[in-house]
Amino acid sequence: MTAGPAQDFALVSRMRGWWVLAFVLLSVAVSGVLLVSWVSAPAPSERKLPTPLRDQLAARVVETLEHDPTFRTEVTREPGPQPVCVASVFGVAPDWAATVDEARTIYSWVNCSWLSPADFAKGPAGLDISQLSGLSMPVALQPGPPVTYQAPGDGGEHADSIRRIFPKPLEDAAFSHPVPSLSHALHKRILHVIGSPPLPPSPSHS
Repeated sequence: MTAGPAQDFALVSRMRGWWVLAFVLLSVAVSGVLLVSWVSAPAPSERKLPTPLRDQLAARVVETLEHDPTFRTEVTREPGPQPVCVASVFGVAPDWAATVDEARTIYSWVNCSWLSPADFAKGPAGLDISQLSGLSMPVALQPGPPVTYQAPGDGGEHADSIRRIFPKPLEDAAFSHPVPSLSHALHKRILHVIGSPPLPPSPSHS
């Protein structure tokens, strides 16, 4: 029995329907794979930074802040005293950055004390480190140029500003100060620096 035109049309329609369904299912599957890949992309805190890179990033944070004219007056409000800092890096953006130069933002705790010319004159033996002006805070540093940095506010706005500045996966690290290791490292660095001439500020990039 020979199929008529109506039967041929019905057959073609059914075949076309199967192709459309197969295409839709394939599209959903591909979209699902892409969605899983996007969701599972590592957040800054999920990546353990290699020790050499973390140390290099910390050195960049210290060098940048100590020479930045804006940061030099962060505590003293005067251009004379010199900040001496140590840093503990806990994140970087973009997350895939494999070198210091690829880092657009470095998330770090910093401990700093300010040394005046009189403090340098006292030398390591005569300096009372406990009397130095200083700060300890998490920062989001953009090494630039231009150099910019964000730090949390004081008092009641402290917690909210941390949540605003730091990516959610890094909030716990921003709230948790790495003591006493960072304080001890700052003490040692001050004793080392106090025997050297004060650092001149770099031209402002802020």
